[in-house]
Amino acid sequence: MHPQDLTRLAVYQPAIGAVLGVTWLAAAPATAAPTDLRVDSATCNGVSVSAQGLPANQQLFLLVTDVSTGKALGGGPSPVRSDANGEVHTHRSVALNGVQTVDVSIWTKNGETLTMAARDKSTTNCASLPRTGSSSGPILLVGALLLGAGAILVWRTREVLRRGRG
Repeated sequence: MHPQDLTRLAVYQPAIGAVLGVTWLAAAPATAAPTDLRVDSATCNGVSVSAQGLPANQQLFLLVTDVSTGKALGGGPSPVRSDANGEVHTHRSVALNGVQTVDVSIWTKNGETLTMAARDKSTTNCASLPRTGSSSGPILLVGALLLGAGAILVWRTREVLRRGRG
């Protein structure tokens, strides 16, 4: 490298430093208070959740959503309250029959603005598994009979060929 190449690179150093500094400052609020939401259980009768790192002694909102449809369950968000440590331990009774997976989120409210504070997904096993193929017995019986007839035809053909050679 020539000295003039180093001079050209030095021109970009303040710009690179400024971009990195702004990026670091923008990321600082996200790392300041880590929030953690965990679905402790998700049954056909509701969900139990635990959360930490939330604003202390504040009214929050718990939202349970069906992942496959995107529909809010149980009439939308329900109010919950965090304790002095910023923790929430609650159970939301909501009918989850027919729901395979739920998305559970906790929201904070500042004026009229709701902001998602934490989120988790969980499988409920309250929906039946999708079926593939036909469940009709007659078609299954016809298939079995055709397989049997084919096997007998192959066996008989081999017997006729074996007798014809001998």
